[in-house]
Amino acid sequence: MNKENQQILEYTWENINPALDTMRVMFDLVRLVDATECREITIEKDGSLKYGNACFSVWNAKHRCANCTSFQSCNSGIKKERTEYYKDQRFDIQSLPVRIAMPDQTIYSCSMELITFRSISSSESANIPETKDQIETREHLTTHDNMTGLLNWDGFCQAARQAMLDDPDRKRLILVMNIRNFKLVNNLFGREKGNEILIDTAGIIQTLCTEKSVYGRNSADIFAACIPKDCFHEERLNEIISQIQGLVSSASFHMTVHFGIYEVTNANRPMSLMFDWAYMALESIRDDLEAHIAWFNDEMFKSLLHEQEVISSFQQNLKSGQFVIYLQPQVNPQEEIEGAECLVRWILPNGEMIPPFRFIGILEQSNLIATLDQYVWELAAKQLAAWKGTKYENLYLSINVSPRDFYYVDVANTIINLCKKYDIQPGMLHVEITETAVADETQDNMASIEKLQAHGFKVEIDDFGKGSSSLSLLKDIKADVLKIDMGFLRESENEKRGSVILHSIIDMAKNLGMEVISEGVETKEQMQNLTDLGCDMFQGYYFSKPIPVAAFESLLNS
Repeated sequence: MNKENQQILEYTWENINPALDTMRVMFDLVRLVDATECREITIEKDGSLKYGNACFSVWNAKHRCANCTSFQSCNSGIKKERTEYYKDQRFDIQSLPVRIAMPDQTIYSCSMELITFRSISSSESANIPETKDQIETREHLTTHDNMTGLLNWDGFCQAARQAMLDDPDRKRLILVMNIRNFKLVNNLFGREKGNEILIDTAGIIQTLCTEKSVYGRNSADIFAACIPKDCFHEERLNEIISQIQGLVSSASFHMTVHFGIYEVTNANRPMSLMFDWAYMALESIRDDLEAHIAWFNDEMFKSLLHEQEVISSFQQNLKSGQFVIYLQPQVNPQEEIEGAECLVRWILPNGEMIPPFRFIGILEQSNLIATLDQYVWELAAKQLAAWKGTKYENLYLSINVSPRDFYYVDVANTIINLCKKYDIQPGMLHVEITETAVADETQDNMASIEKLQAHGFKVEIDDFGKGSSSLSLLKDIKADVLKIDMGFLRESENEKRGSVILHSIIDMAKNLGMEVISEGVETKEQMQNLTDLGCDMFQGYYFSKPIPVAAFESLLNS
């Protein structure tokens, strides 16, 4: 979705209530709604959340409205409108997406509902046809999972919230369970067997604690539970894990079950947030075949706060120039610098550098990486334009294209237009694309690659050998340069065999008419060996780490 269409209102916990009071002058009912839990909420004076009545009780409904505009607005970031009828009254509802910065630095997403009441005559009421949505609301079983009989996501959130409201002093745990690689169960044993396992799993989970507990199936093979802490025993949970894993008896496949647990310390937190925290604990052991249970802890909370800070401050930090390019030289066999790869760095106002691993992955997951990449591409184009007419004008710069960029950006036209905007030759701006960027959708992205080459850009395949389809991709992608990371040689137990493979790769690239760049070069000996094998260019700490533009120019001068 285009972010320009978003209409999200942003408040702090301190100024949201004055904003609501202002709106109440113009509307009959103004309220905040938790769209996931279908409840009215208020922000208390200390910034805590307080959950109230089910939001749909205003028009005397029994469950979530089929056309819930609050849910739609909260998830789309766009204002939505709808109408409800009850007892000769018409309710015109505007749902506005809202983000509130809470005292603990978390961001709470909800919906602001602006509601106007209007009385209608009995004759007008009789002529109101039953809408498709109303039929679905009446007929659809909205709170339970058809297969397992457990609560579905909506039902689980509502029931768990009600349990906490009914007994607010009782400590509770939120548990999330996942079967690792469950798709393999369907592939190996058939979908019918897979469904049977899910049904049996639902029955087993419910034996964990029967006293005032809530169980649900969130989706696929993900289950959730909200149980009193005083009836939880980890030994019993381990027994349940063994029972579930025992549902598959096969010498060729072992089913692995993981549980993430969050201890509810503040029952007024959104249910979706508490579920996410339990799921985050689960994710921390997803690739661990030995550990089966993980608890959400302070380190995970700090990591979440960092993620939210990166995401919420990203646009402002971008505008203030905190993201800059560093250049890592690329040199020829004579150790002459011919160009450099552009790498992004985040520099805080106090001069502290945030390492890329602390923000790149977060931006990729939040779909902001395309915005950052376009910014870096433009910085590279600006730098090439600044070098025109200087002794650096023959240097090229290489920019990186992320796999996700192809989903959100017209990569070819964006880069072509940058060259036109800054009046630079396409040949001076190299484009690095990882093999994974085109492995899944070769046909769709091949057109972009071919268009770039047709306009004179050099296209490089980066990280060659790290993916799973390297050779088949080389058959289809007519790239100009192959970049090989020397890391795979260092990690190899047999350096001689690695050298043979490296020699073959370089020969193959040459026969395909491609240049070869070796990155990760750390010693003079490595460079000499690669030169003997026919490598054209080198990049690595032997020559220089990534450095600011001014330091790069000084390196050239020296």
